[in-house]
Amino acid sequence: MSIKEIDKFMKKNKSNLTTYCISHKYDKKLDKLNLKLIGSGAYKKKFPSHWLNDAKGKKNISKKNYNYASLTSIYWIWKNDIKFIKSNNYIAISHYRRFWLKKNYNKFINFKNLKKNLLTNIPTRYNKYDAFVCSPINLKGYKLSKLLKKAKRSLIKDPSIMYNKKKHTINLHFNMFHTYNGLINSCKLLNTNDRNDFLKYVNTKTEYFPYSIFIIKKKFFIRLCNDTFKWLKKCEKIFNKKEFKNYGEIRIFDFLAERYFSFWILKYCKYKTWPFKYLDINK
Repeated sequence: MSIKEIDKFMKKNKSNLTTYCISHKYDKKLDKLNLKLIGSGAYKKKFPSHWLNDAKGKKNISKKNYNYASLTSIYWIWKNDIKFIKSNNYIAISHYRRFWLKKNYNKFINFKNLKKNLLTNIPTRYNKYDAFVCSPINLKGYKLSKLLKKAKRSLIKDPSIMYNKKKHTINLHFNMFHTYNGLINSCKLLNTNDRNDFLKYVNTKTEYFPYSIFIIKKKFFIRLCNDTFKWLKKCEKIFNKKEFKNYGEIRIFDFLAERYFSFWILKYCKYKTWPFKYLDINK
């Protein structure tokens, strides 16, 4: 659907929710959904004119997409499209494979019936919540073989990680799959309001809300983006991007933000978990 058609749909249904669907490639299946589609990495890719894209206008960071991934689209929404959303309304961030659903959704969902099961409005009884997130992923319980392969440096420092699942923290996970000490060093660059709290969070918690998808009220979205992107700009100075080799390193800023989004919503918002559906667009 075009942006004008979506706006008409929202007005007709008196919707208090604007849902953005971020995609790094065009797929006609997405055109059939009542979502604001936004192309990610559009500085070097072409998207149809009825889509938004993260390279439109002067206020964009589309060229950082290789390391920022979907964050370049979130940045674009914040800087360019947020002004069109009513002050008390919600913004939903979804991806081309992850979609927010109605509470009473059909359990047997595919692309044929997805549209009628999509969340299009936050019911009045839930307006007391500032944000909605997907269920957290639990990091406890790595197999010994995985720890020996991915966490050698952490095990040398603290061998009890092998048998103490409480130490399978967000920070350990980041050390294993992204960059060793990258998360801790980045935490130290945060403003004083969040620094110690975020350090405690990543060093003690064993779960977080993944995928950088969320539903949040406009005023909180603005604050979240302001805090996140100021911090990430500082983080760019401590990483040598030329040394990044694998997926977990290349998209480092996306993975940093994923943890920070989770922490920030926990700290500043009254939140509730909400159902979403993973659908492989290629099937």
